[in-house]
Amino acid sequence: MGNVVSYAEEAVVVAEAPEAEEVESPEPEKESVEAEAVEEEEPEKRQITLSTSPVDFRFPITNQSRHCYVAYCEAHRCFQQKGEEDSECQRLAKVYRSICPVEWLEQWNEARENGSWWGKY
Repeated sequence: MGNVVSYAEEAVVVAEAPEAEEVESPEPEKESVEAEAVEEEEPEKRQITLSTSPVDFRFPITNQSRHCYVAYCEAHRCFQQKGEEDSECQRLAKVYRSICPVEWLEQWNEARENGSWWGKY
C-alpha cells in the first residue's frame, strides 16, 4: 500500500498595515511636512498565507479525534527516527498541531516526559 500524498488548501489574505499614530511636535513646520509625506504614501500590504492540514483518506469526515492521535504518534515516531529538524517531521507536526485540541497535546507531552506515554512509537 503506497503513501497517500495530498496537499493542503491555502488561502491568501492581503491585509493593510495599521496606520501610524501621529505624534505632536513642538515645531509646526515639521508637522505639515510630515502630514504631506503620510498622505502621499500608500499603506503597506502584507501577504498572509493560511493553510489547513491536508486531507488524509484514512480518516474521512468522521473520527477526527483518531486522526489527531495518529498524526501525533506519526510525528513523534518521525522525530525519533530522523530528528527534530527533518522537514517531513515538521510537516507531520504541523498537521497534528492544527487539528488537535491544545489540552490534549499538553497532556500527551506531559505523559511522554513522565515516561507514561501509551502510544506506539
